[in-house]
Amino acid sequence: MIEAMPRHGQPPIGGLPSGKLTLSTEQKGARIMAQENSTRTTSNGGRVGGNPSPRSGDVLGGGSFKIGRAFGIDVRVHWTFLFLLVFFAGYGYVQGGNLTGAVLMTGLILALFAFVLLHEYGHSLVAQRLGTEILDITLLPIGGLARMKSLPERPADEVKIALAGPLVNVVLALALGAIAYLGFGSAPLQMVDIHAPGLTGGAVFAYLALLNAVLAVFNLVPAFPMDGGRVLRGLLAARMGAVRATEAAAAVGKAFAFLFFFYGLLSGNFVLVLVAVFIFFGAGGETQMVRQRETMRGLSVADVMGTRGRTETVTPYHTFGQVLDMVIHGYQEDFPVVDEEDRLVGMLTRREILAAAHSPERYATVRDLMRTEFPTVSPTADLFEEGQNLLLESGLRGIPVVEGGELLGVFTVEDIGQAGLARAAAGGARGKNRVHAG
Repeated sequence: MIEAMPRHGQPPIGGLPSGKLTLSTEQKGARIMAQENSTRTTSNGGRVGGNPSPRSGDVLGGGSFKIGRAFGIDVRVHWTFLFLLVFFAGYGYVQGGNLTGAVLMTGLILALFAFVLLHEYGHSLVAQRLGTEILDITLLPIGGLARMKSLPERPADEVKIALAGPLVNVVLALALGAIAYLGFGSAPLQMVDIHAPGLTGGAVFAYLALLNAVLAVFNLVPAFPMDGGRVLRGLLAARMGAVRATEAAAAVGKAFAFLFFFYGLLSGNFVLVLVAVFIFFGAGGETQMVRQRETMRGLSVADVMGTRGRTETVTPYHTFGQVLDMVIHGYQEDFPVVDEEDRLVGMLTRREILAAAHSPERYATVRDLMRTEFPTVSPTADLFEEGQNLLLESGLRGIPVVEGGELLGVFTVEDIGQAGLARAAAGGARGKNRVHAG
């Protein structure tokens, strides 16, 4: 959770006492860079909720690259997946004693992850049909991850989305098993040694069918946030509400995580250990996000944002030195840029200021630094579904709040921390109204 930072009124740039402009621009730049370095070493780097955004996927998406797009969804691969291929190619070479063994093992891993990708598309296409936007699908060494822009509101929708993935693997298992049995006269499901001499096509199809059957069964284990855990959460939410259902499903998921972790250690299955870690932290992160969603439910950006009277603005003609002085002596990190007619024309963020601090002689005014493409948000926007998501996706710490072309204030990461206070205030006001009405 992000703590709410107190807001203190600051004088406008033009009203800064001259005594505060005693540092040279270079000295100010050095000072603000020192502040940034101190922040980086002491901050916990907290993010709002558990919504993977940014990209919530800073952890996942930051190390992934796009390999394609289908049905309006980007497919990405995490760079660590390449190490998985190299590892199993080497393992296949050692087991088979030749390059054929390496190629067979690599092909098997690629086939497995093709099934995982189809599994994730099962989730994604059903989610799209139910009105949920899918940001992307990322393939990781431990499996796949389809990122939804928001969680389904209706428990029944979550159950449908969760079951769609394993259902794809069931269909694939039946189809591949039928090919093995009807086309080759082989058993429909069987474990085989791909390096054994005389490997038949029927055995290969039967083995691929078995892989899909295992994927379906494993994903239906009620270890939230895996598919089975989401089914459990959806069924519980119909009776006890989203927060309590998530807490209960997360507790079950963490119990499975401990079992997977210790079994993985004892058996030497380190992929299962990684899966256990993912389940444990995923369960905790999503529980936090659902709690936050319920806290924010019904609140708008206007309920928590900093108003224009508490927001520092700059013009395109202010000097870089003046902006540095504001950052050093003030609380604000991102500044709306307005022209002579008080129209919003740009945004100046801490990122640009820090970049310019390395060579301040190149930047005379704000016009040289400001960004002219940036998101804005309406004061009536839903705090959780629109405001928070837009803020996280932008990568900024604050975005302008605009209505009818007029700048009303800035909505910041710190403002989201005020949701609990805003909720308490709204509840208190309703309580007083009920008392007076009685």
